[in-house]
Amino acid sequence: MKRRSAGTLAALLLLPVACTADDDPPHGVSALKPACENVLDSGSLAEAGKSTEIERVRSPSGPEISYVSAAKELKENMVEVCNVPFEDDPSPGEPALRIRFDLSDAPLFPKEERRSTSGYDAYGLKNGMQAISDGSSSTILFPCNPKGSSSLINVTGTIDNDLDLTVRSRFRIVFRASEKMIVALQCENKIALPNPATMNPYPEG
Repeated sequence: MKRRSAGTLAALLLLPVACTADDDPPHGVSALKPACENVLDSGSLAEAGKSTEIERVRSPSGPEISYVSAAKELKENMVEVCNVPFEDDPSPGEPALRIRFDLSDAPLFPKEERRSTSGYDAYGLKNGMQAISDGSSSTILFPCNPKGSSSLINVTGTIDNDLDLTVRSRFRIVFRASEKMIVALQCENKIALPNPATMNPYPEG
């Protein structure tokens, strides 16, 4: 049997290899499962799976920022803990799913303004927390006393989506992300986020 030379073997190793479907980044529901450190539960994934846009969803091309890193950066800037894109989205500012955190100098709405409007729901929660839902976005505000600090900060967590997620699903997701941020910030005050299933907005008025 004729043996191949070392040069022939090297040339064979350099031959291009055809890409297969397995080389493609995860898409659809598979791209959402690990997003934002696994904050989407089975119910939210099932809802997203029914969206007409689900097959356009792709895993982020770069690594997501960790909640610990985001907590450090939050002192200076708004931070995104995840941004799940569409495959061919011409406008990068409108991803399939995005969660971001920021600090707020003011409440989401004045305490005396206990009302919702068409397309906008406001929620008064316990222990200084507030929540709003507006269009395809939902936001939670919670006070946090970071470890080593003598004063409270108001932290907002917001989810934006283009996957037709219900309000309750959006709150479940952003609450799970907020729990991770609370740990990363080392909040020393007790923060008990509510069960979205029990939340009722103020009546329209």
